[in-house]
Amino acid sequence: MTEIFKLKYFYIIFYIFVVLVVISSDKISADQNIKIIADELKIEKDKRLIEAKGNAVAIDENGSKIQSDLMSYDENKSLIRAEGNIIFNDIEGNTYFFDNLETDDEMINFIGTQVKVRLDDESRIVGSSIVKKEEISSLKDAEYTPCLADDYLIKNCPGWKLKSNKIFQDSKTKTIHYDHARIHLFNVPVFYIPYFSHPDPSVNKRSGFLMPTVETDQNLGDSFSIPIFYNIKSNIDLTFTPTIQSKSNDFYSLNYRHLNDIGNFNIDTSIDDNDDNGGTSNHLFFNGKLYNPYGSLETFLQTSNNDTYMRKNKINKLTVLKSGINFEKSDKKSFLSIETVGYKHLAIQDGEQWEYAYPRVKYNINDIENDFFDGKISIKNQFDFNKNLNDSYTTLAASQFNWHHNEVDKKSGLFFENTTSFRTLSISVDNKSSKDTDNIRFYPQFSSVISLPLIKTTNKINQTLTPKIMPILAPYNNYTEAQAISNSNLFSPNRATSIKEWESGPRINYGIDWFIDNNSDKNLKLTVGQSFRLNKNKSDTTEELSDYYLSSDASIKNNYINSSIVFDRKDIDVKSISMNTYSEIYNLKLKIDYDYTSGKYATTNEQIAIGGEYNFEKNLFLKFTGTKDIDTNKNIGYQYGLLYEDNCLGVDLNYYRDMTIDRDIKESDGYSFTIVLKPFGSTRSYGKNKVFGPSIN
Repeated sequence: MTEIFKLKYFYIIFYIFVVLVVISSDKISADQNIKIIADELKIEKDKRLIEAKGNAVAIDENGSKIQSDLMSYDENKSLIRAEGNIIFNDIEGNTYFFDNLETDDEMINFIGTQVKVRLDDESRIVGSSIVKKEEISSLKDAEYTPCLADDYLIKNCPGWKLKSNKIFQDSKTKTIHYDHARIHLFNVPVFYIPYFSHPDPSVNKRSGFLMPTVETDQNLGDSFSIPIFYNIKSNIDLTFTPTIQSKSNDFYSLNYRHLNDIGNFNIDTSIDDNDDNGGTSNHLFFNGKLYNPYGSLETFLQTSNNDTYMRKNKINKLTVLKSGINFEKSDKKSFLSIETVGYKHLAIQDGEQWEYAYPRVKYNINDIENDFFDGKISIKNQFDFNKNLNDSYTTLAASQFNWHHNEVDKKSGLFFENTTSFRTLSISVDNKSSKDTDNIRFYPQFSSVISLPLIKTTNKINQTLTPKIMPILAPYNNYTEAQAISNSNLFSPNRATSIKEWESGPRINYGIDWFIDNNSDKNLKLTVGQSFRLNKNKSDTTEELSDYYLSSDASIKNNYINSSIVFDRKDIDVKSISMNTYSEIYNLKLKIDYDYTSGKYATTNEQIAIGGEYNFEKNLFLKFTGTKDIDTNKNIGYQYGLLYEDNCLGVDLNYYRDMTIDRDIKESDGYSFTIVLKPFGSTRSYGKNKVFGPSIN
């Protein structure tokens, strides 16, 4: 019996032991949210205290981590203390460096001294101390900069920084607040603000002030503009920009943007204050586009009550305003467009400014496969009713049938691109001051581009030499003048671009394409060609044999030159040149556009436009653009300036001279100065620069 009691007590004691172990294990699991690793660990169980020394690391269950030389964890107080070379990584991707740190075991609330913070977007904050409690962080004697040290123009000198007695960051509202803030540019204090706030780096859009622009202009005087941005919703925003000018009327601009799943809606408008009592000037641009299963519907409006208002105040350079409504529907085989549009020509002073198309209807059927015709068929239809600048009205209905077939002769290697086209037009013109006209026009044509690609390939060079000849059969007509030859139309079946015209008469276009590349970064393409018209009408004074045409495209790495030249066939005199180039020479990027038309056969016209950018130092650039009329030896306009641009700061200073004259627009020169600070604006857009030539992207 005694043995039975002993066995019974044994099982009772064993059961109690198991229960205690389970309870104890659960409690350790519940309480022990921190994992601590170190070279040396000292554990005082009675005080529930852990001391770690040497490469001490504490990690909580959410992934936050603290590293330091010394660390202690008081389990009773749920408190971690760390000293020496402290690095704290929170779950939001921010990294903190401290001399001393005290935090709870959830690593949410903490106190630290001599703090340095690298936020997840690489911007930085330093301060003498930091206190974080729930969503609020407070730093004393703090500095903030988004500038990366690798991009500094001057060593140990960020492009800009903001110093403050106290910085408060609210992670709930995602806003950073500053008390007694000073903005420093290149370590030089330039601006003091008693109170300042801005969105933290996680915010994409936030209402507030954007960066201002300061300008001086000979005619407008000193001007200052500062955009005010209002973020209505994630897909709706509004920007209001007052512009104050010392010698001209102040004006106020408004830009509204709305984007949703079915389309977009934009309004851009401005109005001046009529300070000169010359009448209030304004402009209104509207654009709305709706997408639906039936197609896209777009409405657009561009209007201004003063022809020179926008150009004079540098709002934009438009000289033709377009307003109307357009519906489009397209798929792989068809295209439908219905449009009513009006154009206002602002540059016209003494005459009718408006022309209209109401409506213009296009319906095209493309690439119809047909075994009977052994090729592809397309049909293009257009109907217009137009009011012209001379107050005449034109009604036009056109339909064009196209057949296209490509074929390769395997024996000879000849490649044939055969095309047959037939266009019929009905045109009625109602003139205001002359006799009305009404006629029907037929434009039939057959053409074929016959080419023989000759290819030569080695380990280093690929070459293709392609002779081409294009016979065209078409009757002469009385509606189309001889068309000039160019790069875009050498082997075009119809060099006339107007729907009312078609190139007249039978002719032969011929030429040679030569292409060579070295399998790396160098290539050259040359095209030489000419056109010959057959059985020309006696009344046609143009030459049967055209001038010579030469085009070239050459590129080496990031450098290229594209040119087209027309030579007089009789004396090999240059009749016209069009050329554009891009070059990168050490730290210089340069673009040149050149156009020349000889005065021998037409009015002399020669212009050159230049745009460039020179990189002085890492993020410091000299920019320049200009256009000159070589015939008159006068500049049309030019601009040059300095741009500093890095990941956090943009400073743009420009001088410009504009020779444009139109009514109250006079020749002017002046300066513009813009500073953009990240995250308060974009470092890719600066002020109201005048650009007079090709820009470097």
